[in-house]
Amino acid sequence: MVRTLEAEDVDWGAGCFVGGSLCLDFCNTQGGRSKARDNERLSSYQAVVGWADAAQGLDVREASALLLMAQAHPEQASRSLEQLRAFRERLHRLFAALASNQVPLAADLASVRAEICAAIAVAELTRHEQGFSWEVTIEAVGLQTPLARVALSAQQLLSSEAVVHVRECERCSWLFVDRSKNKRRRWCKTETCGNRARAARHYQMTKG
Repeated sequence: MVRTLEAEDVDWGAGCFVGGSLCLDFCNTQGGRSKARDNERLSSYQAVVGWADAAQGLDVREASALLLMAQAHPEQASRSLEQLRAFRERLHRLFAALASNQVPLAADLASVRAEICAAIAVAELTRHEQGFSWEVTIEAVGLQTPLARVALSAQQLLSSEAVVHVRECERCSWLFVDRSKNKRRRWCKTETCGNRARAARHYQMTKG
């Protein structure tokens, strides 16, 4: 993780990236051991940069440049942070609804669509061996780079076959793409939520 300037020393270990998509890992930056989304890990714009760097949504050069921008323009960075958090919760509600075969709220769909359209409007269509993708640069969008890249990730997931395999952990609020062979994955992480669920079942069976 980048440690220049004011980047926060948050532990973004491999266990933080179980979503299988940048946008789902972004949704998972909020939430604790239950369905209550009460554990905020993006406490500052610097924390956003640290997360995006660890998630491979930024490279080292970009992360350092964004930290400098945030230091030079703290009010703009604060507004970007609030926009990121608001988008994250709308995005989470949308994917959580899809995961439970419910109809997403119209307001959430409209918000996600607006952010995707804004990102595409400033993105370049880049050709790769596998096809084309939308890409944004910090030179084009500055402090909005993490938001734009998450929005483009959401567009990619929503338009792919993988969207039907988006799941919400049965114990907490984290989201993930179920790529298991039998498509019956239930937990974000077996060693955390899976073990807690089994321990709770064992307690219920043995108490009294």
